[in-house]
Amino acid sequence: MADAGGAKAIEASKPEEKKKSPWLDAWHDPVAGMSCYSSFLCLADLVADGDHRLIMVDLKKRIRMYKGTTIQWEHKLPDVPCAVQAFYHEAANPPIPTLAVASGHRVLIFRNMRPSMQYRLPPIEIDPAEARIWEEMGQESADLQAGFEKLNTARENGVALSNLSIDFLAVEDLAAQAEYIRAHKDYLHEQQTSITCTEVLKQNMDEPTAVSMLVIGAENRMIYILNSDALNLAAKVKLEAVPTFISVLGLFDVEYRITVACRDGNIYTVKNGQVLSNVIELETQPVGLVRFDKNVYVGCMDNVIHCFHFKGKKNHSIYLPCPISCMSLLQITKSRVAKALVVALQNGEVRLYNGKHLIATVETNDVVSGIRLGTFGREEGSMVLSFKSGALMVKILQRNANLDGASINVGPPPEQDIPLDVPKKTKLYVEQTSREREQAIDMHRTFQRDLCKLRLSTARAYVNLLGTGHGPMSSSGGAQVRINAQVLGMGPQFKILVRVQNAGSSSLTDVPVHCTTNPNLYRIPKPCFYLPILVPQQVYLVEVPVTCINENGGTASVRIFLASKNSHVPLISAVVQMPISEPPLLDF
Repeated sequence: MADAGGAKAIEASKPEEKKKSPWLDAWHDPVAGMSCYSSFLCLADLVADGDHRLIMVDLKKRIRMYKGTTIQWEHKLPDVPCAVQAFYHEAANPPIPTLAVASGHRVLIFRNMRPSMQYRLPPIEIDPAEARIWEEMGQESADLQAGFEKLNTARENGVALSNLSIDFLAVEDLAAQAEYIRAHKDYLHEQQTSITCTEVLKQNMDEPTAVSMLVIGAENRMIYILNSDALNLAAKVKLEAVPTFISVLGLFDVEYRITVACRDGNIYTVKNGQVLSNVIELETQPVGLVRFDKNVYVGCMDNVIHCFHFKGKKNHSIYLPCPISCMSLLQITKSRVAKALVVALQNGEVRLYNGKHLIATVETNDVVSGIRLGTFGREEGSMVLSFKSGALMVKILQRNANLDGASINVGPPPEQDIPLDVPKKTKLYVEQTSREREQAIDMHRTFQRDLCKLRLSTARAYVNLLGTGHGPMSSSGGAQVRINAQVLGMGPQFKILVRVQNAGSSSLTDVPVHCTTNPNLYRIPKPCFYLPILVPQQVYLVEVPVTCINENGGTASVRIFLASKNSHVPLISAVVQMPISEPPLLDF
């Protein structure tokens, strides 16, 4: 009875052995009253005292700053915001950051917690055809119906109309059209765009307080990079679609990459102001973007997180049980170096991933609308969660938390320890066993005969292969030649080392060598040359330089032929499968 009671106690304690969460509860305010998206949250040391504040904006045109658990500052905004960022506009001592609140087509600048100035994005140029039509409709004797038809025809021909013209085409009544023309004919040249996303790019130093620049994505399919003073444009890039998420890497004065997720379901990469040709195409629309070293994690609307190499190759996918609400990157650099992916789901779960390994899951019992990770107060591994109900929660990562995904037990599933239900021996099984026992000699002879036929067919096929100039040694044309090729290097510069040996009894002279490959992937400076002489039993080394010219690092095969003077069939050929080319040394 004592043993049975002990067994029951062990079974009852098994649920309590659940893995401990690495997050510690720091603060929870259920009545904060600000429902924020991830771009509405920011963590920054605004006073340069080592105590990082939490800055929040919301759709009610408010900006609020928390110091610890208390509201230190609150201000009313002139328009609905879409993002907030903190950047350093100058190298000062002490370094005090500047707040930038993106709202409409403007960037509001706050310095020392006071409104300082604002930057307006360049207006959109109106198409000359559209401007000419509006000029005609602005005259007193203008035919509004004809102008309406011209605008409609211009839109069907691919002309990008302004919002004013699009709203005019939605008006069908003639009197209402005339009233619309009188009210708006003087405002056509004031077409403005809207900011969709923002990010911060370091200018010339990779330090936490280094001078940085604002990167802005707009509705007119443009990426704007502002100077450190946020007053002038440093660069602008035209994209194929409207950007929704931005991730930056590198330094503006050295080399930088901007990874952009757009509304057309594609991921574009901007390198030093130029849009690269490698485009990542997604199956559904993106809902989150995180850059993790050389990997790009993209959350999609089909409840899947895809991991891509920054050149476009897909690494793996993470399938989730419900839709994704937001994603962010946990990065620790002070006490130790660690990076992890944090994903918030619509069912209230907040998951922590290292690569494709799930480290921990936190239940919040509410829908997470925004997430921000960084230093809050003086704790580096902090996670700020904003909920749809307006609540606010702060969690802190344990300092001894294990974020190494390799140490997680990812062995075989426990189902394999369950014994299989092996069926009982049937009458058919017993009869088959008796037949094999009685006819064992005949069955073995049949197997040996079939095996000999297979070996003979293989040998005949190999001989035919050698006769057509393929294989390690060829004897076509009376010459016996061996060839072996080896690839040296990691790219984009390769070297193919070819070993040629004359296995015959007579010398060969002026043997042509031809190299062919895909010209869109590789360039061979000298694809055709001659071997002056091949002495019997002597090994000759030939080096063939190959350069990968494809920026995506594609791979293909290089074929090397030793031709014959007397026949169109080559003496021998070799097929070299090239490896994937490594990026240049300056790439990140």
